[in-house]
Amino acid sequence: MTDGDLLQRIAQILRRDIGPAVDAEYPRTQAFMAAVVLQKVSRHLALAGDHAAAEKADLTVLLADLRGLLGDGNAPAPVRAAIDGLAQTRENAALCRLIETLYAARPALGEARFAALLGRIRQTLRRSVDRRMAVAG
Repeated sequence: MTDGDLLQRIAQILRRDIGPAVDAEYPRTQAFMAAVVLQKVSRHLALAGDHAAAEKADLTVLLADLRGLLGDGNAPAPVRAAIDGLAQTRENAALCRLIETLYAARPALGEARFAALLGRIRQTLRRSVDRRMAVAG
């Protein structure tokens, strides 16, 4: 039995057995809400591995796409350095630094290339948000 399965079973017991057996309104409500919280945590645990793999894959594709959008060597050095930094650390903080660098280099990149780079990053961020919302839903 996985941790998620155990949490699901506890949630079912709270909802099916404990909640209905409690006479007082506030404690009964708390039992039902605890069941909801446990279900959400269970879902999060069940999806964590898949989500981590998807995040890693999305970042790999993002890095390749960003390098492709930059094209030849005429891109600003700070932008290339920020992309390389993201590739090395693969951390959200490095992605934030890349976005900040894009805005700082916007005039040098030109509007079209700036919009393409930022738009591509937004696609990856949207996918990440959608995955997290699947847990919340």
